[in-house]
Amino acid sequence: MSRQPDGSAALGRGAATSVPDRETQKRFGRRAVVVGLVLTLVAGLFGWRLTGLQLLEPDRFVAHGEAQRIRTVQLRAGRGAIVDRNGVDLVLSVPGQSMVANPQRVEDPARAARALAQVLGADRGVLERRLSSDRSFVYLGRQVSDEVAVATLALDITGVYVEKEWVRVRPGEDSALAVLGRTDIDSNGISGMELVYDGLLSGTDGEKVVEVGMRGASIPGGEYSVEPASDGRTLVLTLDRALQFEAERLLLEGVDSAGGQGGVLIAMRPATGEILASATVKRSSDGTVHISSEHRSVTWTYEPGSIIKPLTFSAILDRAVAAPHTVREVPPRLDVHDATFSDAPFHETEEFTVAEIMRRSSNVGTILWSLELGPEALHEQLREFGLGSVTDLDFPGEARGILPSVGEWSGTSLPTIAIGQGVSTTPLQMLTAYAALANGGIRPAPTLVLGSRDDRGMFYPRRPGPSMTVVPAAVAAEVVAMMEQVVATGTGTRGQVPGYRVAGKTGTAWKPSPTGGYGSKGDRAYVASFAGFLPAEAPQLAVLVVVDEPSGQAYSGGRVAAPVFAQFSRFAVRQLRIPSEEERVGLDEEGRVIALTPARHALLREAAEAARLEESGGVVASSATGG
Repeated sequence: MSRQPDGSAALGRGAATSVPDRETQKRFGRRAVVVGLVLTLVAGLFGWRLTGLQLLEPDRFVAHGEAQRIRTVQLRAGRGAIVDRNGVDLVLSVPGQSMVANPQRVEDPARAARALAQVLGADRGVLERRLSSDRSFVYLGRQVSDEVAVATLALDITGVYVEKEWVRVRPGEDSALAVLGRTDIDSNGISGMELVYDGLLSGTDGEKVVEVGMRGASIPGGEYSVEPASDGRTLVLTLDRALQFEAERLLLEGVDSAGGQGGVLIAMRPATGEILASATVKRSSDGTVHISSEHRSVTWTYEPGSIIKPLTFSAILDRAVAAPHTVREVPPRLDVHDATFSDAPFHETEEFTVAEIMRRSSNVGTILWSLELGPEALHEQLREFGLGSVTDLDFPGEARGILPSVGEWSGTSLPTIAIGQGVSTTPLQMLTAYAALANGGIRPAPTLVLGSRDDRGMFYPRRPGPSMTVVPAAVAAEVVAMMEQVVATGTGTRGQVPGYRVAGKTGTAWKPSPTGGYGSKGDRAYVASFAGFLPAEAPQLAVLVVVDEPSGQAYSGGRVAAPVFAQFSRFAVRQLRIPSEEERVGLDEEGRVIALTPARHALLREAAEAARLEESGGVVASSATGG
């Protein structure tokens, strides 16, 4: 048996291994093609997507990029100021700042909150929750001081910055607060005139688009677009700040000295209904008397007492039931239905004229004439004077008062309503009624607003409300003359103002008990008031003073309220430049006072003195320079 050479055996092994190498190459080749196709497909898809992003969806990514560096900032409109009739600021907005943050830029909210809490004096937990929110804007501290703002920025916390805003301030602090009202922290009106005229004061907000830096602060010069804000108008009130201050000062003193629980003082120009001052004070639980935020001149109702008698006698004179000089017998007491009415101080049965009944403030005399007048006529007259209905003041929460219809009257309603009990009014209603008497029988529409002024100085006057004739001018003049006697020699002598004829009336009313009725004689509560105007012959100022629950022996309107009226009026005639009898020449065709100039007044006074001395044989050297 022959054997193959060794070389042939090696050749055979080599030939056996060459076949698998070719198969592997084929497989690798196929795989490479597949991989290549896959890679080509992926590359194609990527390229297609990139092309789509660049050509079809660029805005979304531009917007995303801009969101990181562009911020829209609201431009708050400057809230208009509120000024008095002389242009003096009562409320205004001043520049301020708040600390804010963009939580998306705050790297460590917990650490930032710990640092900020110490500077801002805020709760750390609250700050951390705000800094951890998904919002892009949060407040950290509202309306902070300059010192706090500087200290906060010194912490160098990314995403924390200062936001400028307006801050509402009252230069007179709480003065006229009840009238002016308040705003919330965003300068939205929530009470008083701030609420009533919120739309006019607010203006229209604008906005700007700004570029921000790494820490969220605006980059100087990085504004892209601006839509400016339109500031609100300035509201011009009828108030006189000096009169308002004095009214509050005197009322605080008067209520405190009388031991009262509160009080109201309102001053008005009778011809126009313009309210010059409206003060409201109250006693706190700690015993101190302070300016109240409640405008009780229009929101508080009370039984007015005897200051209603001029209105009652207006009806009696207008219906020709009696005249000022008409005489009748007046007893000290009078029984009507199941009630007994009496006069204080006590007097024997006497004959009084109507004018004397007014001067003495006789309840019995007033009731006797009212019984002849009748309920329908009295109700109609009081309603025409404005009792039982809101005024045109347009103030939030204004009360209507209570003037029951005649059908609701009991057997004692006529006598009690005639003397100011069993009927409730607001202080403003009563003062407006007195303004009607001062105004020749024409009831004006009370107002607190003269108009508004824009940032260009253009003034927009407020159209006054309608006036109403209540009684004929002749009747009003007769009532005014009787009211003059009240102040001259009657119950209102403490309401006298030197140099001026004053027409007025006192009132001392029982205050209803919370449990019903008026309480017993020993623990009865009172409301004391005085209403009047001057100069009586040509009224330019009407004032009402009300003291709620005076304590002690002095609780009558003549003792408690009349002195406050007199003190305020003395100040007001100087502030308003209302000439005294000595300073006036007379009245013009429209009933306005014609006053002398100080120089002319001095010349006339010297001339009169010279004539007097000449008659007595004396000699006087004139200091006048002529002209």
